[in-house]
Amino acid sequence: MRTLPVLILPFLLVLNAIAFSTQATESWWLRTVFNTSSDQPSSQNYINDVDLMDCGDVEGTLLCSDQTKYYDLDVYVELELGESSIEVVRLTLPYSNLSYTKLQAYLRQDGFALSSIRIGEDEFDVVAQLEHAKREGVGFDEVDKQLVEFINAPHHSSDQVSLWNVPNSSSASSSSPWVQLQSDGDNLTVELNRF
Repeated sequence: MRTLPVLILPFLLVLNAIAFSTQATESWWLRTVFNTSSDQPSSQNYINDVDLMDCGDVEGTLLCSDQTKYYDLDVYVELELGESSIEVVRLTLPYSNLSYTKLQAYLRQDGFALSSIRIGEDEFDVVAQLEHAKREGVGFDEVDKQLVEFINAPHHSSDQVSLWNVPNSSSASSSSPWVQLQSDGDNLTVELNRF
């Protein structure tokens, strides 16, 4: 009778190891394409990667991944290919308040700053408000307070679109990446653009 528990423990450890190994992890290539660098990643480095599959209507225009991780969030990734580079990196996942909050925190952690947010027809331009505060001698914490009040105010739509940029980058530079975070209440889409 004592051999049964002795055999069950190793069996459970093996099952746990198998379950852990099949969970999605962050793909090696994600950070090479999703970052604040103005360098456009070459599409040739990813076209034949076994972790990505061609999923566009025209061959060689869109690469897709199986489920992977962005920090601790399960996401699906699409890479829109230009002539020689990756122009758009798109992450999608189901909407939840927690995922939405985490995405915003992770974008900040990755070096992006919120520049504007639109909820339904209402918009808050963070950059314009910061410039106005600077001219008026008002603290930036007042802009933070106004932003939080705007986000928490009742709106007539669950559709939200926020734009994020790399702080201190020239807005005239066409190669500076910028991010659009979009929520329709059902899904979240993060789109990094380099065009």
